[in-house]
Amino acid sequence: MEHKIEYGPSFSLLSIKLGQGDKVTAESGAMVSMDGTVNIETKMQGGLGAALKRSFLGGESFFMNHFTGQGEVTFAANTPGDISHVKMTGNTLLVQSGSFICSSGDVNVDTKFGGAKSFFSGEGLFLLKISGTGDLFIGSYGAITMRELAAGQILKVDTGHMVAFDESVKYEVKAVGGLKSTLLSGEGLVASFTGPGRVWIQTRSLDAFIALIEPKITKK
Repeated sequence: MEHKIEYGPSFSLLSIKLGQGDKVTAESGAMVSMDGTVNIETKMQGGLGAALKRSFLGGESFFMNHFTGQGEVTFAANTPGDISHVKMTGNTLLVQSGSFICSSGDVNVDTKFGGAKSFFSGEGLFLLKISGTGDLFIGSYGAITMRELAAGQILKVDTGHMVAFDESVKYEVKAVGGLKSTLLSGEGLVASFTGPGRVWIQTRSLDAFIALIEPKITKK
């Protein structure tokens, strides 16, 4: 299976050329175009229980689209931004809800509790738990960058800029400012990551953008 990512980092488009026996599983709504020789099937991923968890807890679609055949399929994220390719080799990534675009090979998408404090970050209580072997593609709002942490190295990231991280990385949401400002406004929350492992960060925050335009929309 061949792939290329174009038009990044603002409006990235992922193109995948499917060969004989290849299959791509994608989030509903991620497909932009496909050749007439490509087949699409919509079904639950991982059974009813896994689909319910992913949809109601992880914020992803109940159904996934499965692409087979020989030809080209293109995908894009649901926000303006970048797409990153992650080669899965039996490892596990924890991915922010909404960042999963598609995968190939033996890759499983599940959910995992992100900790009670993550509720106050506006990012939700649950993260996507993605594991297996194959190719994974994740999207971001803005450009995406990856930091590799050594054992014991700490990286603090605003919760709105978090995309994904290795399961080997310890993760905790902490308040930076006072408790009152944290509870009332959601400001002052950072995700504290401790290595070893990789952390993917997006250069823009969707929460911050919504907070910027919401007063203007409300006034009208």
